[in-house]
Amino acid sequence: MDLMTLPENNTLNNLLVSELETEVAYLSYQRNVLRVKLKEGILMDIQQMEELLKQAVELADFKKYFAVVDTRANSNSSSDVRDFYAESEYGKYRYADAFIVDSLAMRLLVNFYISFNKPTVPTKMFTDEETAMAWINSLRTIAATNRN
Repeated sequence: MDLMTLPENNTLNNLLVSELETEVAYLSYQRNVLRVKLKEGILMDIQQMEELLKQAVELADFKKYFAVVDTRANSNSSSDVRDFYAESEYGKYRYADAFIVDSLAMRLLVNFYISFNKPTVPTKMFTDEETAMAWINSLRTIAATNRN
C-alpha cells in the first residue's frame, strides 16, 4: 500500500515517531502515546520536571497524549516534584499515566504518588511495557466508544 491510499485513521502522522533526548529522560511520541524513559542516576528537581513536561507537550505538538513513564532506571525525585507533576497545568495535555516499575522502592514511590498526590488523570502502575500499553489501548477504546 502506498502512502496515498492509507486509510484516514492511519495517516502519515500516526506512523511517524518523534524522539527527543532531554537532560533527564529520553522521549518518543507516536500515535498519541508519549514514552518517557528516565535516565540513570537522575535526582529530578522541579525545574527539570517543568522543562521535561514542556518538552513533552511540544513533542506532542500541544495535543493530548497518553504517557508511559519507564521508571526502571535508578532515578528519584522529591515530593515537591511529584506534587508538581500531579497538579501542574501540563496535566491538561495527558489522558492517562502508565508507570513501569521494576523495584520495590519504585513500586512504593509510585503507589504513594497514586494514593496521596491524587493525579487528575487515570494512573496505574505496571511491571512491563506490554501490559501498560494494553491498558492505554483499552482507554483509547473506551474514549472512542464514548465519542460515538
